[in-house]
Amino acid sequence: MPTTKKRIQIPVENRVYKELERLASKRGQSLSGIAADLVEEALEIQEDLYFSREGDRRWEEHDNSKLVSHEDAWK
Repeated sequence: MPTTKKRIQIPVENRVYKELERLASKRGQSLSGIAADLVEEALEIQEDLYFSREGDRRWEEHDNSKLVSHEDAWK
């Protein structure tokens, strides 16, 4: 049955290919399935890094006079 998923082709070093094969075999998945999972995981990590940097930036720029203590917030 044909898939509706988009396809990409990426060249990889031999060592990367061998590691992907090993991981696919260990997990009982196809090589393309492992590669797709890893790409998705990398995108999630990039998103986490972005929001972490954005949070740090906003924390540095915040106005201390507008902060509310934990006790006051939960009264």
